[in-house]
Amino acid sequence: MKKFFKKYQIFNSIILMSITFAFAPIAAKDIVMSVSPFTVAFYRFILTSITLYMILKISGRKIQIEKVDYWRFVTLALLAVPINQITFLIGMQYTPASHPAMLYATTPAWVLILTVYLGVEKGRWWKWIGISFALTGVFILFYGEILSFRQDTFFGDLLILIAVISWSLYTALGKPIVERYGSLESTFIIMTFGMLMYFPIGIISAITNDYSVFTINNFIALLILGIFVSGIGSYLWYWLLERIRPSQVAIMSCAQPPLVAFIEWLVYGLAPTANVIIGSIIIVSSVFMMIGYGGEKRSIPSNR
Repeated sequence: MKKFFKKYQIFNSIILMSITFAFAPIAAKDIVMSVSPFTVAFYRFILTSITLYMILKISGRKIQIEKVDYWRFVTLALLAVPINQITFLIGMQYTPASHPAMLYATTPAWVLILTVYLGVEKGRWWKWIGISFALTGVFILFYGEILSFRQDTFFGDLLILIAVISWSLYTALGKPIVERYGSLESTFIIMTFGMLMYFPIGIISAITNDYSVFTINNFIALLILGIFVSGIGSYLWYWLLERIRPSQVAIMSCAQPPLVAFIEWLVYGLAPTANVIIGSIIIVSSVFMMIGYGGEKRSIPSNR
């Protein structure tokens, strides 16, 4: 019964996290077309840090970082905030909203390669099969969109790919840290460190930004990005990373494309096509296989 409850918690967290992350490309595309991505990032990171601080205070948890781990947190913060978020937000200006969903769907492959190389987890056959099935589902789902990768979107797509790789490295390197300090504590430290790193750059953009073009939709998009995507979503990502393998967490990135398609159907009335439905079924099946077959797992012990 206890094992069933743990699986139930994990799958519920997967669903909630996937939904929050699915709103990222839609919300980001809306706001960066009228507001500077540097300004968006500035307020987003502040909202994220405040959100996580409030959750931390409500939970009554305390944080005490060991000296040896300071540089690890700084590295993770650099990957998660300045590198990942800035390349993502700038990239969104130069590429369609569907491209980030496709590129982020390659996250599990990058994570598995990195974690095996770093000795964080082992490259079991079922992981490669699960990830291959998920990527096949993404290919089927976005078969027509793949043709839209062209020269005029190359710069934006390249920036999004850098964001994907930085997030993959953030996931791979974060496994030992999150097991040592806890998911909420680790996420708060990383996002706050990242916010402080970005502050000197972001404050200039925030001061000089033209707020006359700022709309209520932009404000809602900023709240979604700061509170739900980077705040709650990032926390759930590390909450899952604390309990299951990095590659199992990363495969949830493949669930974003069908969720984005579903949201577009609800918001814009774009009915899903046959390839979207088939691809989504394959992706969801691969996620259940990866989580259900693999179960919970802590990282391979390593010297600190």
